[in-house]
Amino acid sequence: MPRQWVKEELRHDPLKNFIEKAIPYVKSHKETVIASAAGVVIIIAITLLTTSRMKKASLLADEQVGFAAMYLRAGYVDQTIQLCDQILQSHPAGIQGGYANFYKAESLYLKKNYDEAVKHYQNALPLLRKKEDMGAMLIFGIGNSQEAAAKYQEAINSYKQLTDEYPAHYLVPESQLGLARCYEATGDLQSAISYYQTVGSLHPATIYKNIADARLKLLQGSGGIVTEGNPRGTIPQNQANDNSPATSK
Repeated sequence: MPRQWVKEELRHDPLKNFIEKAIPYVKSHKETVIASAAGVVIIIAITLLTTSRMKKASLLADEQVGFAAMYLRAGYVDQTIQLCDQILQSHPAGIQGGYANFYKAESLYLKKNYDEAVKHYQNALPLLRKKEDMGAMLIFGIGNSQEAAAKYQEAINSYKQLTDEYPAHYLVPESQLGLARCYEATGDLQSAISYYQTVGSLHPATIYKNIADARLKLLQGSGGIVTEGNPRGTIPQNQANDNSPATSK
């Protein structure tokens, strides 16, 4: 009885039934089957070739990003911008596109093209926000550029975004100094004094406190003086770490 049951099951085996039906079809439709098989082979070949080319293109873009970083560190600003443009043509999104936007923004900042720098920092932000340190660096770059362009309220918003989203980041004291400078520039001396005092109390025994104390002394003694110059030039290079994002990758 069990043997009979097995025979019955074999008769209803879907794979066996498919094979039994497929063999006569193949014999009677050889040309159609061969053409279909050839089509499948071509599709597979195209897929493999495309995947291979995409991997090679991605590796090339990675190399170009590395060269862009080196150009920028060496001070070859125009070459950095040209190389970043090439990367963005083929990889406008993804990690490569994010770094290309970032390095181009840094270069544009150095050329004092602050509005364009802001655009590229903003383009890079959604692509690199989750990369270590990059979110804070990009927002800081946006704030710096807006401050340098005398768009103080926009800079205030950016600096506040950094301190709110990254309260423990090493750029927070510089952002707080930026907030103080921007409030000072807009004539809101009370807010400026408040932020300088915050920097002094939260970052004792640092160059940040020294800068804040110096500004407080000037503000409280003369009614408010705004110094001219690059906001990134606040901290002497021999007294603080280089916080430029371009040299931190």
